[in-house]
Amino acid sequence: MNARRARRRPGENRVRLIEAGLIEFGLFGFHGAATASIAARAGVPQPHVYANFSNKHELFRECCRTAVELILAQSSAVDGARTDMPVERAGDRGDAGGTRRRNALGAAHSVVAQALAVLNIDELRAPLLEILTAFRDVWGRTEFHHAYGSVGVAVLEAAITFEMTLGDGAKTLNSGSESAERGFTAC
Repeated sequence: MNARRARRRPGENRVRLIEAGLIEFGLFGFHGAATASIAARAGVPQPHVYANFSNKHELFRECCRTAVELILAQSSAVDGARTDMPVERAGDRGDAGGTRRRNALGAAHSVVAQALAVLNIDELRAPLLEILTAFRDVWGRTEFHHAYGSVGVAVLEAAITFEMTLGDGAKTLNSGSESAERGFTAC
């Protein structure tokens, strides 16, 4: 007889989906990550993805926000202890033998790099620009450059310029004072 799993606390599936999304989006990018794979990694049925997020874009944005929070928490840790959220990485999906542990910070940086890669998607550009510019401003331009290189900085600046030319020029995404308004503060 099959044992039934214990009921999860409210919001637990959402947290599991974000943790699984960090891994899947970090490994396979926005286009390569499938919501079915994210749900399977989270241990929830696929309809729960859409019960918690309106679409894949929203899940990706929440994963980016969580990734930024993990990086900022790590960088502000006084004792230098790493933020260790259990994260698995598989060489191939379904390759149980290739699964190995990987720390949350590495997954978080991978998701930020993937976010930089999809700034050309219209539906993602504005929300990701808010997340990424606030992150850059709070974390520091030097740290951002060190982590994501000249190409990462150039992609972000080009997306900011492009967004501003679309008629949203009154909004200045470069100002550090707006970072706190967007909800990111040095932890």
